[in-house]
Amino acid sequence: MAGNTRGKITEHLESIHRDFDWVEDHCDKIVALVDGRNAPLTNAMETLHKEIKILDKLVQGLYSKI
Repeated sequence: MAGNTRGKITEHLESIHRDFDWVEDHCDKIVALVDGRNAPLTNAMETLHKEIKILDKLVQGLYSKI
């Protein structure tokens, strides 16, 4: 575990990235379970997935600047 502030911030940003991966995976699983039977839910999960990717890129940008 990191001992300094920069290292701790880096660890937290990495954890956020892993959590976003987890959320994206679950969005994909929900879309597969719905299998086109519920268009509003499918659209919601696909939109959430897209927005999570945007947030993840923002976190990666912060990470690259530390």
